[in-house]
Amino acid sequence: MDSGANGGLVVRLPVELVRPKPAESVPDGPGWQHSIKLDGWRVALAVTAEGVRIHSRSKREVTRQFPELVDAGAQLGTGTVIDGEVVVWNEQQRAFDFEALQSRGLARRPASSAPGAVLVAFDLLAVPHTDLRAEPLRTRWERLRDVVDEAGPEIQLILATDDAEEARAWMRDMRAQGVEGVVSKRWDCAYRPGDPRSAWRKVRSADTVDARLVGITGPERRPWGAVVELPGGRRAVTTPRLAPVTAAQLGRAVAGRLGAAVADTELDVRWRPLTEPLTAEVRVRTGRVPLVRYVRLRADV
Repeated sequence: MDSGANGGLVVRLPVELVRPKPAESVPDGPGWQHSIKLDGWRVALAVTAEGVRIHSRSKREVTRQFPELVDAGAQLGTGTVIDGEVVVWNEQQRAFDFEALQSRGLARRPASSAPGAVLVAFDLLAVPHTDLRAEPLRTRWERLRDVVDEAGPEIQLILATDDAEEARAWMRDMRAQGVEGVVSKRWDCAYRPGDPRSAWRKVRSADTVDARLVGITGPERRPWGAVVELPGGRRAVTTPRLAPVTAAQLGRAVAGRLGAAVADTELDVRWRPLTEPLTAEVRVRTGRVPLVRYVRLRADV
């Protein structure tokens, strides 16, 4: 929409959102803001002259599914656009409940008994008559604080810090509550989707554990991946595909120890089992779809 249209709304809906890029670690040094990453639905909430509208990251309108967020946003000035994560808190489990959120988000309208949703805000794209996307994050963040204070209690500010070590502690200590990791952003960056200079960095929580290496996928000399049994008995194929040097090292270790290839319907892959399992170190990334990454064979192999 053009500037000044729709009673102060100066961005076109549905708005394009910045997408974080995966990173291996939380960046150190000055100039970064680090916020917790929650397990929810990414949305943009916009206050228009016709009322509050909520769009998912894929630009699907989900306004009807979250009437409490509509009521909270209605207290804001026309033209306000917030970027945030919708979450549902499970008081009994003392954790964020993605399944409950998913049920609400996919329903045409929430049931009267459905748990309440909260929008956790982490960026501000616009205020009445003013597009803030060209402003640095530091400016947008200060404006966002004021906006959240004006909104209803169903709109909250994300937990954020300048201290990378504090962010790592949150990522470690809040995992049981459903904190998936940390998103890091440069304080001096504008809000520009698709611009690598404005990219946010997303670091997911991960555990490094010992697993039973029970087979490989791909050729013997340079395997594509490892088939492992994790503590607890769950079997998984490591991803992404092994780097050439790592594949060659694993190939040497399993040479002469492999049986015939088998088709595994559970893993949906063909793999070659080891005649005797080895011990491998793997990194297990948390989330709705856990990712198991091969690190190395244990030193005693």
